[in-house]
Amino acid sequence: MATNTLMSYGIATTAFPSVLSSSKSKFATAMPLANVATGSRFTMSAEWMPGQPRPSYLDGSAPGDFGFDPLGFGEVPENLERYKESELIHCRWAMLAVPGILLPEALGLGNWVKAQEWAAIPGGQATYLGNPVPWGTLPVILAIEFLAVSFVEHQRSMEKDTEKKKYPGGAFDPLGYSKDPKKFEEYKLKEIKNGRLALLAFVGFVVQQTAYPGTGPLENLATHLADPWHNNIGSVIIPRS
Repeated sequence: MATNTLMSYGIATTAFPSVLSSSKSKFATAMPLANVATGSRFTMSAEWMPGQPRPSYLDGSAPGDFGFDPLGFGEVPENLERYKESELIHCRWAMLAVPGILLPEALGLGNWVKAQEWAAIPGGQATYLGNPVPWGTLPVILAIEFLAVSFVEHQRSMEKDTEKKKYPGGAFDPLGYSKDPKKFEEYKLKEIKNGRLALLAFVGFVVQQTAYPGTGPLENLATHLADPWHNNIGSVIIPRS
């Protein structure tokens, strides 16, 4: 009876020898489902959500591709390539921003929120780690940033090779990580994973600062650890009377 039932669903009975050989079996030696013969009714599943069908345009070839695109942003091939590039660039910015926020606060040099307060003061002078920045007025800094970023983005837009736009190599790979193709693929995956964590971390910093204005992430963490039952997200959503 059990054998016929399993075979009617297209499952090889040899995958479960211990189940079918004895009624006293407790599935102790049953083989995993990975060895089960598959039929046409089964489709490739997205790794981010077991049982969720993987979109056809996400074939797992890109670093960090786990079949996640619930809103279908990548259905158009040109858009998908652009989103890959944009994600990677934002990941790199986030990986610079997160340690840039944490380290000064850990060293007692102030937090990232107060570090930008000078910009709201007319004629304010920018400082870096407590030292005045040359030409550190807001209009001058904005002009320098605009010219620098415009030049870099223009140079990047001139590159037609989509892979080189994301991984230019050369001066941007001084340690030669891209020389070994196998290792390079591993580094690509590590970069995108760490970049996504950094993006989430930065969003967390912004949310924390919004909930507790003027405070940095390490200050928030210390406050939470000192009294975790009262200093948490619940105390923000449901303020104490």
